[in-house]
Amino acid sequence: MKNLSNKQVFDHSLAILSDIKEIERVQVFARNVLSATSYPSEIRQDIILALQEGVNNAIKHGNGNSSNLEVSINMTLYDSHLEMRIRDKGLGFDRDCLEDPTQPDQRMRCNGRGLLFIENYMDEICFVREAEYHELKMIRYR
Repeated sequence: MKNLSNKQVFDHSLAILSDIKEIERVQVFARNVLSATSYPSEIRQDIILALQEGVNNAIKHGNGNSSNLEVSINMTLYDSHLEMRIRDKGLGFDRDCLEDPTQPDQRMRCNGRGLLFIENYMDEICFVREAEYHELKMIRYR
């Protein structure tokens, strides 16, 4: 893990209902937040894709598409990195129990690649389980 600066530049949050139609709001939110950063446009697109995949997983798997449950998104920019947190009401999962989407017998599946995208586009990710929520934390260095 890199030495992270704790000097916060900004902090923005968004809460959405667990409805896949809300992904567009998340994209607009992320574009607006990232427009205030020095990340190149290609990196911004990677960050938005990772955030979108994380939110999609939170809606679908975390909250089970239950539209009465919320997903919260937090984007905090520090001097050294961007930190994003996505929280849902789910119980979380065991990363080691997921099938590897790069294996030949998994390549034709229509789903199961979101976490792979997140891992490739972000510098660090971790999962936090608390009594009241499950959280995906993603970091992208500057």
